[in-house]
Amino acid sequence: MTLEKKIRQSIDFLRSMERDNPMCLGFSAGKDSVVILNLAERSGIKYNASYANTTVDPPGTINFIKNNYPQVQIIHPKKSFFQLVESKGLPGRMRRFCCEKLKERYGIGQRTIEGMRAEESQSRALYEPEQCDTRRWMKGAKHILPILNWSEADVWNYIRKNGLPYSKYYDAPYNLSRHGCVGCPLAGCKQMQAEFKMFPGYARRMIVAIERYMNNKPNNALAKNFSDPYEAFYFYINEMPMQDVRRLKKGLFHFNAKEVIQKEILSRIE
Repeated sequence: MTLEKKIRQSIDFLRSMERDNPMCLGFSAGKDSVVILNLAERSGIKYNASYANTTVDPPGTINFIKNNYPQVQIIHPKKSFFQLVESKGLPGRMRRFCCEKLKERYGIGQRTIEGMRAEESQSRALYEPEQCDTRRWMKGAKHILPILNWSEADVWNYIRKNGLPYSKYYDAPYNLSRHGCVGCPLAGCKQMQAEFKMFPGYARRMIVAIERYMNNKPNNALAKNFSDPYEAFYFYINEMPMQDVRRLKKGLFHFNAKEVIQKEILSRIE
């Protein structure tokens, strides 16, 4: 299917989804959300676009939105990502409290236009263009996915054809494949490490937050299993099972996580 036909289908789909009340539109400042915002504008539907400030997106994201997409409302959280880590510990693939608190809560009970695409993951390949959220606490929310069947090449071709401003982090010298929370465990350990090396200030803030959590909850598993926050952070960005952590610490050669983290990541702070 040609891109032009996909564009027409996406616009027709958005129009078919319109009801009396405006739909929400989740804007992340990533390439996909840039496209769905433009499609929503072209379709003429009623919508309210918003960006949920996760406090851990790449630096300059908010200024990028203000300068290029002023129609997007910026929503600030009650607690930052790092404050959540201080009180809840480390997030994980199956422990996504950060997503719930910083992003998903704004879509509770809403019909939200989003930029998810089928080729991004096996689970998303099973989505419908109008996807019901079955989590009870989301109260019947629906995800409206106009570019579900677009390829990444389609997205970039649309952006370039229409001259849409996009985040600098997709281009050299950054060359990020995704625009989202820095160090997200869903991206995998290699991507986490690359992002923390790119934005070492976030790594330092993460280590401080882990230290506060360990001090506040000395009987928690994190405090019991790790000597200091550097060890916990090393475990986190390497996605190591606990048995491997124990084996590493009991090895023939002394392992100093602080030295490794300072050399590979924190030394990059200017």
